[in-house]
Amino acid sequence: MEYLLLTLTVLLAASAQILKKHGMGSFGRQHTGFVTALRNPLVIAGMLCQVSMAVLWLGVLARMEVGLAYPALSLGFVLVILWSRIVLGEQVPTTRWLGVGLIVGGVGLVSLGGAG
Repeated sequence: MEYLLLTLTVLLAASAQILKKHGMGSFGRQHTGFVTALRNPLVIAGMLCQVSMAVLWLGVLARMEVGLAYPALSLGFVLVILWSRIVLGEQVPTTRWLGVGLIVGGVGLVSLGGAG
């Protein structure tokens, strides 16, 4: 159950960032004002994902060691980079993909130590 909660937390964290970025992208680089941004449905959805993520994170912390769970949140970086390429059409340089590989490898190493 704790790994399901952790997976949902990571998915919601990454989804929140993509939704908010996509929503803010419709405004361009010009200053639009805080209230205007809060009226964008994608920004609102992203904020709801972030609040939901925070609630689920409390459930994760109640069930898992923080030293194991918190590093797993970095997998959200991996999803954000992947989804930014697929959903937002952003360019992802090779060095960033190498960083993704290091993150995945690091989380794998941390999780191996979690069994003891």
